[in-house]
Amino acid sequence: MPGVDGGPRDASDPAAWRTYVRVDSADDAAERVRAAGGKVVTEPFDAGDAGRMAVLADPEGAVFRVWEPKRHQGSRVVNEHGSVNFNSLHTRDAEQAKAFYGAVFGWDTIGLGPGASMWTLPGYGDHLEQDNPELRAQMAAVGAPPRFEDAVAAIVPCEGDERPHWGITFAVDDADAVAAKAKSLGGEVTVAPFDAPWVRSTVITDPQGASFLASKFVPENKGLAGSPAASQAA
Repeated sequence: MPGVDGGPRDASDPAAWRTYVRVDSADDAAERVRAAGGKVVTEPFDAGDAGRMAVLADPEGAVFRVWEPKRHQGSRVVNEHGSVNFNSLHTRDAEQAKAFYGAVFGWDTIGLGPGASMWTLPGYGDHLEQDNPELRAQMAAVGAPPRFEDAVAAIVPCEGDERPHWGITFAVDDADAVAAKAKSLGGEVTVAPFDAPWVRSTVITDPQGASFLASKFVPENKGLAGSPAASQAA
């Protein structure tokens, strides 16, 4: 699930959308991060009666949060216009990342063509099919690769001096219209709408400096090569 921090910011802690991973135990997740070579930035703590969380970082310094739900279970709506669609790890060392996140969360990966891959959680598709029994059939109908129903996040290679980090993608009905709307509201279109495998996307930065990817699902784009513009999403 995503989250955004409020309050005063400074250059060392800019406004940003934060990636959260749901876990059974925040304390156990923190210990697995340490054992796998990551860092516990903030030790596990209770967020009132909503849940328990910790701030963690992988070996490259990409920061993420874990969320142990209590009263607040997490995102109730996903993959619909204006809701979270995907989180993406921007990394310089994909093999190291695969070892780390596999050890911490049990994630695996699938390839989506040249330069594109996804994190998968075995069995996640079974969970999704509880709400949408036609999920696998729908994915097969649009030519999705095997095991795509288990996809939980994307892997994006860092470019230039880009720092390793987690970024967030929101689903939209029209990437071009959303880019125009964001600009009219005082935001910045960091990357103009572009076509990439399976999607048409744009990178937007809000007036406080928090960036995100807005993406429309376009199955006709499934055969396209990866777009370097996608790596500019924060």
